[in-house]
Amino acid sequence: MTGKTRNERMKIVTTAVAQTLTASDRCDRCGAQAFIRARLGSGQDLLFCAHHGREHLDKLREIAEEVIDETDRLHSEPTIEV
Repeated sequence: MTGKTRNERMKIVTTAVAQTLTASDRCDRCGAQAFIRARLGSGQDLLFCAHHGREHLDKLREIAEEVIDETDRLHSEPTIEV
């Protein structure tokens, strides 16, 4: 073994699989499309819509291992693939 604890190994694995949020990812608070993912030390993710994510963002940054904010996608032009 590498001398790392199980939690340290799990953190590496869960960080490596972070994906872009999709339209099927829903806010844990209200069910709207999620644009903010907060990854906790336990490996669990909390998903929030832009509204609830902004409301709780300061606290999420305190408690989460990682916060991924994709709210900038709300203002981007959609791309159409042919």
